[in-house]
Amino acid sequence: MQFVSVKEEHLEMILKWRTSEFITRYMYTDIDFDLDKQKAWFRSIEKDHNSHYWVLTYKGEYIGLVSITDINHRDKRAFWNFYIGNPTYSMLGGFIGPYVYNFAFKHLSLHKLSGEVMEENEGVRKLHLKQGAREAGYLKEHIFKYGRYHNVYIYEMTEDMWEVCGEKFAKYVLEVN
Repeated sequence: MQFVSVKEEHLEMILKWRTSEFITRYMYTDIDFDLDKQKAWFRSIEKDHNSHYWVLTYKGEYIGLVSITDINHRDKRAFWNFYIGNPTYSMLGGFIGPYVYNFAFKHLSLHKLSGEVMEENEGVRKLHLKQGAREAGYLKEHIFKYGRYHNVYIYEMTEDMWEVCGEKFAKYVLEVN
């Protein structure tokens, strides 16, 4: 897997992913297919020094989006997010966490990464636990979507936790192209 910094040439592809039912069902918001708004989003993330966004590639094919956002330098914490936009490669989602944790703790010198997952996204919830993250709790009826409220689960990984469970994932080094 390779992580490629998001560029303007990726925007339409990312927008197609982001507006597909496969992705939006687990996102907090639904967005319109609007390339101008997508370009405005890109301009905003280009200026954001507290976030990193990458397009994920596998065997030369673009397959998803990964980000570390809301970096708090004082407390050394951030959030991370991902989605696999190409359903053919959804099984590769399980490999993304180790790359992100290694990058966050070794390269960015963060102390903690958190993630939020809608209750219905059981596969990703299990994935966080399998990789050693702690389920810190949930936000009850946090997101209103599809005519009802959804709970959102919070997962966290600290640098110390990763030192214990991440040893077997040491080879997963995120190199940005």
